Amino acid sequence: MLSFVSHQKESKPNINRVIHYLRTYRCLIILDNLETVLDAGNTKYNHLLCIIAETNHQSCLIFTSRAKPVQVTLLENWSLSVRCLRLHGSSKIAFSLIQSKQLLGTEEQKFELCHLYSNNPLKVKIVVNTIIELFNGNIEKFLEQDTLLVSNYINSLLEQQLNPLSVLEWQIMYCLSTDQQLTTITDLAPNQNILPTVSKSQLLQAIEKLYSRCLIEKEAGKYTLQPVLREYVMEQFIHKL
Repeated sequence: MLSFVSHQKESKPNINRVIHYLRTYRCLIILDNLETVLDAGNTKYNHLLCIIAETNHQSCLIFTSRAKPVQVTLLENWSLSVRCLRLHGSSKIAFSLIQSKQLLGTEEQKFELCHLYSNNPLKVKIVVNTIIELFNGNIEKFLEQDTLLVSNYINSLLEQQLNPLSVLEWQIMYCLSTDQQLTTITDLAPNQNILPTVSKSQLLQAIEKLYSRCLIEKEAGKYTLQPVLREYVMEQFIHKL
């Protein structure tokens, strides 16, 4: 990064020189899929984020990640220069992706398809390909299968997201998958039939981690799972029984 912003004049890693150039010029730094290095335990990136966030300069750093670093969680509540935006699916984009292919189905069926995959563009693209290949583009025939896990690619994506979870986090996911309604922390705490005997602090920490990794949805202080995740979690527990 230092070599780039200094126009190859400097190459020896030095965070102070990076900050110098971020102050001297208006730079935009973009780090995509940051969770790959954070999951690998690379603390240097956390250090870099903190320094750039806490130092005065005229530049901007944007990163995408499936998990929000703890340091950023703390900084966004206390620093005006730090903002976190939770990226949700877009019904407009998801519907336009479906419309771009010659699929057989009513508008209601197309919107239902978008909703089932939480308007996630990547998942919608994957399922559209599956509908074309296995059901000759007929949405109704696909919906009749009553399953969302129709692609190895989707299963692979979900497996990558859920593999790092602890036993307690998996059990919380299972509790949420068995309840179609929004669930509060108070509802989860006494559920000893599924959750082991854990302290309230352990439960809260696990929920916080699941939310930071975008694995659970929150609405008015209550939690739920997206339809695809719900089915995947249920299926995993059935296989373990």
